[in-house]
Amino acid sequence: MSARLWIGLALGALGCAAPARETPPAGDVATVADTLPRPPSAPTFGTRAAGTLSWEEMSVRMVGRETSAGLQIDVTTLEPGALEVAAPDIRVYLEDLLRRARVDSGLSEREIGEMKTFLVGFTGFEKEVHYDPSLLHIRSEASTYYPLRIVPVSERFERRVVDLYQTVYAVYIFEPSVDLNATLDFRYEELSSGG
Repeated sequence: MSARLWIGLALGALGCAAPARETPPAGDVATVADTLPRPPSAPTFGTRAAGTLSWEEMSVRMVGRETSAGLQIDVTTLEPGALEVAAPDIRVYLEDLLRRARVDSGLSEREIGEMKTFLVGFTGFEKEVHYDPSLLHIRSEASTYYPLRIVPVSERFERRVVDLYQTVYAVYIFEPSVDLNATLDFRYEELSSGG
């Protein structure tokens, strides 16, 4: 798998804020830290040691204009190779989301392991911005890929409306034939990640 895939899925690394996480009560901090899985042994990739990719380096951002004005879409890879070299807190968070998506999707661990998965966030920058989750797709060379399944992570995702500065998330599951070594262009209406 190429550096272009692991780091290149950032497709420009335009930045993306991590979803808010609940902070445990002060008395529970040691307990929570003790239950976090230890990062795998650190393989190196190019000149970057494992555990160093930031959220922004694993993501691409599209900002709405015209018909999708006021909408921002962030796409973050959940590819195991990218997660291996993610910062430990990001890796733990994204691996947990992937496990939850497997359970909620009804797919086996083997099936979801073969699929291409991405965490997609829709953020509103105006009051009551509407979005259609099914419009997000991937163009790659001569092919177009639509998600096979969309597994909501946020409770309000199915409302298809985000308010000012609100973000909702879902895990998008694409078919295994998506070539992550090829140039990927995420698209939503007139928005494009630009490959």
